[in-house]
Amino acid sequence: MPERMSHNRLQQKSALITGGASGIGQAIAERFAAEGARVLLADVNLEGAEAVAAGIRDNGGVAQARACDVADADQVAALFASFAETFGPVDILVNSAAIPQVRPILKMAVADWQRVLDINLTGSFLCAQQAAQAMIAAGAQGRIIQLSSVNGQRAISGRGAYSVAKGGLNMLVKIMAAELGEHGITVNAVAPGPVDTNMVLKMHNQETRDAWKAHLPIKRYAKPEEVAAAALFLAGDESAYISGHTINVDGGFDAAGMLFDLGDLG
Repeated sequence: MPERMSHNRLQQKSALITGGASGIGQAIAERFAAEGARVLLADVNLEGAEAVAAGIRDNGGVAQARACDVADADQVAALFASFAETFGPVDILVNSAAIPQVRPILKMAVADWQRVLDINLTGSFLCAQQAAQAMIAAGAQGRIIQLSSVNGQRAISGRGAYSVAKGGLNMLVKIMAAELGEHGITVNAVAPGPVDTNMVLKMHNQETRDAWKAHLPIKRYAKPEEVAAAALFLAGDESAYISGHTINVDGGFDAAGMLFDLGDLG
């Protein structure tokens, strides 16, 4: 966990972070706690979420963990009821829960397609809807942050269901921003490119990493903490007039077309 920052940008705020047991969700939970937020980590991996929460508490933060499958509407409703009992009104929601999938469209079973959409898109909708209702009831100037992906912006081989879910998430951000703005609630997304999480380290072989780096102006994968920094900006007061946007943390991937050595011209 990062050392506690002196800024305390999220002091007195309460944040619910799905997918908080590992990777980007863990990095966001740790950064938010370091900035003074009380955090609740929700994950199907309760043991992992509890370990992260314990680490935050060991570093002087306030954190709890709960089990939740975000694709289950009843579990999501119970999660938000538990949050209210523990921390009161929700100020910040970060939807980081997602599952990866690499499968060609021609070989994809309907059940595999549906499971990715259920978790990566519908789960984010269910959590955002619950958060928005709670924020409005409390009169909170809330923040809803979705974890999208460059996969939702550009076609990447084998990522059919995942890309469609993330593309849908980008539009959900715009729709919810339009509908919730009058309540003082902002809705935005962070779209990472390749990030060096434990899951990615297992999924990406050297060929995959080389293919990514060939299209990255900044020739490396992101660190989870760099994605967390973008989420922190969207959760704080500095972003109060920003809504309906997706911030890419992608090393320039979306900006780049063909990259090649310019030789003596470079």
